Amino acid sequence: MTQKTSLFIFAALFLASGMSCTKSPTSPGVGKWEEATSDAFSAGRYGLAGTVFNDAMWAIGGASGPVTTYYSDVYSSGNGSNWTKVNGNAPFGGRYGSQALSYNGQLWLIGGNNSGTLMNDVWSSPDGNNWTQVLAPSTIVSTSQFTPREDFGALVFNNAMWVIGGFSGAGPNNDVWTSTNGTSWTEVLADGAGGANQFQERWGLSTAVYDNLMWVIGGASGPSSGSVSAAFDDVWNSANGSAWTRAAVSTPFGGAYYEQTAVNAENLLAVTGGALYYDGTSTSEYEYDTSGNGVNWNTALAPFPPRFYHLSLAYDNYVWVIAGCDNFCDSPSCGVTYLNDVWYTQ
Repeated sequence: MTQKTSLFIFAALFLASGMSCTKSPTSPGVGKWEEATSDAFSAGRYGLAGTVFNDAMWAIGGASGPVTTYYSDVYSSGNGSNWTKVNGNAPFGGRYGSQALSYNGQLWLIGGNNSGTLMNDVWSSPDGNNWTQVLAPSTIVSTSQFTPREDFGALVFNNAMWVIGGFSGAGPNNDVWTSTNGTSWTEVLADGAGGANQFQERWGLSTAVYDNLMWVIGGASGPSSGSVSAAFDDVWNSANGSAWTRAAVSTPFGGAYYEQTAVNAENLLAVTGGALYYDGTSTSEYEYDTSGNGVNWNTALAPFPPRFYHLSLAYDNYVWVIAGCDNFCDSPSCGVTYLNDVWYTQ
């Protein structure tokens, strides 16, 4: 597995704003942003998973380097400033591009990249420290287990867990799976060509539950999850996972996005960061976009450093932006930055 290798360039939006790689105390149109900490975990990282569980925020795994250092740790925080390492070496091993969910009184970790191997296993925990593997990894094509994958979407919707799209060894996916126990999964929608009722195959998509619907926003396509040949700026929703409606053909985000995040924030869809794909190149972003219907969006710049493949959560009436990667800077000497900060806004 190699790091996302698209060339990250200086964003035209950034140039137009007249801003540099410095922090600003406010974010126009979205209220004041604050940095809770600049040193949340043992090391900066991206591709981490997380959720809200037992009235705390949780962050699991991730990677740094050109996806060469994988983390198997589990952290929690009740305030975003102080993070407790609940388990420094969880039994699922180093994970990147997995998903975490809070469901049925348990913390769940699903799939992802385990130190270079794509996985389709499922783990659960009552406390973030003690973990049980409820579904073992398998490469056998099955009607009750999704294929190994990373960079997919996952949700809790209608009292069930859902896995959506992502990248498997065969390429990007647009299938949809659901489970009420993590052990047996039902394929609600098979991989397909995409069309009026199904979004195109993609990885790096963002997903959220909002207005009693599941939402899919953006994502990328390519022969591997490290090679972007196309990206999407569309918005889709579904009430059942099998039939999807395209709410927006294009968004006002400034182009096609992948590895952005989406959350339900006080009855708004909120999208943060991501990699903007334009004319064959990409740049990490620092936007904060909100919408009440998935069609009309309010777009503003945020003061946190540009980033993609980060974690965002809705917790304690705030939107939180956590860690990620920044391949962008205004100096030729700047390299990749694996972020370790936490920001929040109302």
